[in-house]
Amino acid sequence: MNIQKIINKLKYILKKKFVGSNRNKLILSRIKETSFYHKRRSFVIKNDHLEKLKFFWNNTKSYYLIIALGIIFTIIYIIFWPIFKVKYIEITKQDNITNMSISYKSVESYRWKSIWDPEKKDILTNLQNYQQNIRDIKLNYKLPDTLKIKIDSYKWVFNTTINDKTFIITENGTLIPTQYSTDLNELIVKKVFDKGQFFDYKQLLDWKYINQIFYTKKLLEENLINIKIKNIIYYVIERELHIETENETIIIIDLDSDTKLQVEKLAIYNKEQFDIEKNPMVYIDLRINNKIFYCTTENKLQCIKNLKSIYWE
Repeated sequence: MNIQKIINKLKYILKKKFVGSNRNKLILSRIKETSFYHKRRSFVIKNDHLEKLKFFWNNTKSYYLIIALGIIFTIIYIIFWPIFKVKYIEITKQDNITNMSISYKSVESYRWKSIWDPEKKDILTNLQNYQQNIRDIKLNYKLPDTLKIKIDSYKWVFNTTINDKTFIITENGTLIPTQYSTDLNELIVKKVFDKGQFFDYKQLLDWKYINQIFYTKKLLEENLINIKIKNIIYYVIERELHIETENETIIIIDLDSDTKLQVEKLAIYNKEQFDIEKNPMVYIDLRINNKIFYCTTENKLQCIKNLKSIYWE
């Protein structure tokens, strides 16, 4: 065998091997054929929009429920509205000074309105516009058509007379037109009031000073047991309290200062110096801190003249 034949033989072997390897690769890379039905079953369907809808419903269904309930209650309200109207108003009071006729007139505007409309603060304001002695109210509903109002008034503390008309003064300074109460002291109010002014159930006196006067009176009775009070005089402009005892001694107190300290100062003086009831004076002035000024009966004429020039003229 010559060289040429050997070369040709090698070429033939190599060519056959190369072609065989490509054929194997082609066979391995073939895709297995399947039916059309099988291909449909292998499809992946994307449903992102359904997931979003489900998320939206899960997070908003409570709002739809609220809206539905609102619609239902609205329908019920429209149907039953004529039934739940204020037809009757019942007013009771815890005192003997509130005028019931005025009270009913002040809340008459709520009649024939929905029973749910009136609010406590509005009713209280209406009542206080006509009677300023009213402190608070309790409001209840008696379905389907009745409002129940219970009135609480400020306590009364003094009798008084202004422009020849008798009043009771409440602790907030309101004047109640009525006869004198036998349980109360008279407070003489030193102030010029306009005779054309309407006083009934109006708060014309400062509640702070009225309470201070009532408190000071109690302090005097507790600390000076033997003192018998004859008159209690309130000088509005001067903001002073003059208490006249049965032996005509006038005790002068400053209402803008601590009245407790003034009364305690007087009690010490009364105990350590001399008994005021047994030794009457024209006046005892407690207005200056840590000091007591007084005028004895020996100088009565001059002392009275001084008092008149300051307070009575």
